[in-house]
Amino acid sequence: MPNIFFLVLRRMRAPLITLILIYAISVIGLVLIPGIDSNGQPYRMDFFHAFYFVSYTATTIGFGEVPFPFTYGQRLWVVVCIYLSVIGWAYGLGTLFSILQDKRFQQAVQLARFSAKVRHMSEPFYLLCGYGQTGQLLAAVLARRGVRFVVIDQREEKLTELAFADYAFDVPGYAGHVGNPELLKTAGLLHPQCRGVLALTGDEQANLSVAISAYLLRPALVSICRAKTHAGAENMASFGANHVVNMFDAVGERFRMALHAPQTSRLWTVFCAFQGEALPPLIKPPRGHWVVVGFGRFGHAVHAALATEGSSVTVIDLAPPEDLPDTACVVGQGVDAATLRQAGLDHAVGLVACTDNDANNLSAIATARQLRPDLFVVARQNLTMNRALFAAIRPELNVVRSEVVAQECLRAMTTPTLLRFLELIQQRSEVWASALLREIDDLGQGQVPDNWVLEIDASRQGALHATLIEPVPALELRHLLLDPDNPRRQLACMPVLLIQRDTEILLPPPETPLHLGARILFLGQPSARRAQQATINQARTIDYVRTGIEQPNSWLFQWLARRRQQAAADQASDGNT
Repeated sequence: MPNIFFLVLRRMRAPLITLILIYAISVIGLVLIPGIDSNGQPYRMDFFHAFYFVSYTATTIGFGEVPFPFTYGQRLWVVVCIYLSVIGWAYGLGTLFSILQDKRFQQAVQLARFSAKVRHMSEPFYLLCGYGQTGQLLAAVLARRGVRFVVIDQREEKLTELAFADYAFDVPGYAGHVGNPELLKTAGLLHPQCRGVLALTGDEQANLSVAISAYLLRPALVSICRAKTHAGAENMASFGANHVVNMFDAVGERFRMALHAPQTSRLWTVFCAFQGEALPPLIKPPRGHWVVVGFGRFGHAVHAALATEGSSVTVIDLAPPEDLPDTACVVGQGVDAATLRQAGLDHAVGLVACTDNDANNLSAIATARQLRPDLFVVARQNLTMNRALFAAIRPELNVVRSEVVAQECLRAMTTPTLLRFLELIQQRSEVWASALLREIDDLGQGQVPDNWVLEIDASRQGALHATLIEPVPALELRHLLLDPDNPRRQLACMPVLLIQRDTEILLPPPETPLHLGARILFLGQPSARRAQQATINQARTIDYVRTGIEQPNSWLFQWLARRRQQAAADQASDGNT
């Protein structure tokens, strides 16, 4: 990062030298030209008085002639000095203004400010490389959760959007290429509070560069990278990326799950959706013949999911796929009735419109709906700004690229506990998933609740106190479900997974004892999350929810309480004897 002070000095070198020469020549001239004092005697001005006079004359202050009125020769020289100084200052100030307007200098100043903001961050933060649709969506979720982040994006207009975004805190951002390791270091890659780096640009090579920099400069850091191809994903994984998000693989997996186990798929979606959104509806794609319009990476993923579940598929694409038989594909755009009928739309149960052009997808769906109003439609929405159009056409399943990637990133950031939970629910029945969904519906009142992981570890004073220092009465899961302000009231949350001592319990009972090292995945309202954090961090609070007795705050009242307890114990002992 350039030093702004020395950068200005380097650019101002010629004007400053010019000014110094003008001052020197002016001072020497005044010293050499003789003057007449008040007694009519000749004198020579000393260097101090000469410099003093030149200084206020050059800055147009003009205090008069010192120390005595000037002679003709002195005034003639002063005239020369005035014009020289005006030229020198004009040259210097003009150069300074041109520096301030120089785009490279402004970038250097922005970089210095950005570096200072990042350097002084005192809270944990994530480094977001890329502030496109996915980055903005993820940033909004992190901001709602109170998680800090730093943004790098090559496009300056994205930084303008960042500046006007409605976040509750100031977000450092800089316009630069994320493939520059030095810029990543300036953005906080090596900062002790940096919790992870997310490469979310649309350039796979840039994302790969971020993965390489994170792996080589800070191997233990969480790194999540977005990939478009399997080759790119494998390359990023080889450089230590903790999680590589392939949007098309994610869509294919979710679609396969929706075909195979709709209730489990809905439960999965609830845990991956953003808090506060409406609960996702139950989606049950029918089995039978499907028409897929567009056979890119999205089309391949959906085709593989349908084929795995035993459905027949006809693909419509401008370029006949080489990996499909001729009977399973139709050449065309898929936006006209003839092509759709040729693909078997008359006896199809579903249509997938998944080209990379939103207008073509909307046109294909509109035509298909005219021919078959009862068709199950899956739409791919490429641009966020087209949300209203896709909402108006009402597909049964709308896949938004940026939302899928953002949800996958958020899931990877949440901790391995959530990932383990999502693996375990796939081993449960549809009845079990349906029952849990009803509880979640009641808990969130129709909206997606928040999910978080609570760890009982030594970094929390209350947890350490309850498990090691004062282990009696035992800390149980039900204690973490109580409101610390009123222990008779339950918090609006529910535990869904408990992991401790190599044991995994789905929907653990409230009476389960907790031990140091336990990790619990909760689902509930953000207010419950904050209350739990307060409980687990304070020894007094955790004792209050365990015993129902509020411990005194000050040393004096604690001493009096111990005296009363000791007296009561002594009195009980005397009574027994």
